[in-house]
Amino acid sequence: MTLEPLDNRTALITGASSGIGRAFAEEYASQGVNLLIVARRNDPLQMLASQLRSKYGIDVKVWVGDLAIPDTPQSLFDYLTKQNIQVDILVNNAGFGVPGNLCEVEWDRHRETIEVMGAAPVQLCYLIAPAMQEKRSGRIINVSSLAAFVPPHAGGTLYYPLKSYLAQFSIAFRAEMKPSGVHVTALCPGFTRTGFQAAAGGTVESVTIPKWMWSEPNDVAATAIRAAEKNQPICIPGLFNKAVALFFKIVPGSLGRKIVGE
Repeated sequence: MTLEPLDNRTALITGASSGIGRAFAEEYASQGVNLLIVARRNDPLQMLASQLRSKYGIDVKVWVGDLAIPDTPQSLFDYLTKQNIQVDILVNNAGFGVPGNLCEVEWDRHRETIEVMGAAPVQLCYLIAPAMQEKRSGRIINVSSLAAFVPPHAGGTLYYPLKSYLAQFSIAFRAEMKPSGVHVTALCPGFTRTGFQAAAGGTVESVTIPKWMWSEPNDVAATAIRAAEKNQPICIPGLFNKAVALFFKIVPGSLGRKIVGE
């Protein structure tokens, strides 16, 4: 399959200040794609924008906003409209984990989790996809997780279901978009060297997983970009991660839950 050149397109990437989001910005920039990078922190975005402009000669715009605030996706879309920015590629990457059991953490933190990883990606698809449909071209990558295929367990009460929801949404939305030529892919990476685990307070899994099972964020992003160009519904980078997803798909649910420590 011959892939279309990506240069002179514009990609909107949420959670672009670090980790996989930053890697997406770097990978798309290397292919001549102009960027609108979005995150809560201005300084890391400005530094990244300056680096990518200098290295690749592309246009990089910065938009600072918190997707945990329900009005943020609409505010971002209003900015796009006012600036007459046509988004050709949407990467819904922003996300975070909340350690601890449901009732041990203040509700506002859980609400923010649902907004960032549940409501915001869907609303941005809702707002941006119609222009892609009209143009009959576009790419949407929703960053889910290998956790979407693993039985949820205590301590992952929201994270696992939300990532599963985002993967299932992506598959359904891909079917809606397919007739118009818009590609939708759910990226489901395993453990990736991003600082995510440290920010979330760490997990038992992240401490015990051997180093060889971890992926580099730029490898993950590059794999996802190729998958989106091919309109693959699910992208699971790495043979080990593919094996894990397949294993939990074929084993009985009761056995899977015992394995993860129900």
